Amino acid sequence: MIIVVACIVAVLTVPLTGRSLAPLARLCLHRTWLVWLSLGLQLPITLVTVPNWLGQPLHLITFMLAAAFIVSNWRIPGVPLMALGAGLNLAAIAANRGTMPASSWAWRTAGFPTLVGDFENSNVVHNARLSWLGDVFAIPKGWPLANVFSVGDVIVVIAIGYFAHAWCRRTVAGFDGEIVPTPTLATVD
Repeated sequence: MIIVVACIVAVLTVPLTGRSLAPLARLCLHRTWLVWLSLGLQLPITLVTVPNWLGQPLHLITFMLAAAFIVSNWRIPGVPLMALGAGLNLAAIAANRGTMPASSWAWRTAGFPTLVGDFENSNVVHNARLSWLGDVFAIPKGWPLANVFSVGDVIVVIAIGYFAHAWCRRTVAGFDGEIVPTPTLATVD
């Protein structure tokens, strides 16, 4: 949830630079159904208890669906950077059999209870592989949206912010075919 909120905040910084968010309405993404399917598969493994034998492969499948979406939209600004962040997350998850490894410090700082038994998409993994790519950062317990997050998550948020700013600075074709700058909030006629 914290990553979604951070991405929304990153997009909402566009008007702070005097630009409009209106160009985002003209964005044409390819194969968006892959994102919805990925999110649909993420919900059961993050909101309800599922056994490891089901949760681990489903978690990996959601990343594969997201990767296909990213490849389909590769030419959009920020997507290669988003691929880097998602790839780092996937590397940590795949190296740990479908679970994002969280550091004990980050887990305790966020105020999460120790989890054992059923699948968790993020959890303290003892002897984790690529642990430095795992959820090693935390928003402390008691703060809004207390959670753990990874360097890959940070890169994804930066990529979304970059995308929003780059896209909202693009020029658009006018009705007569003329290229005109995208209107800004700072423009006064």
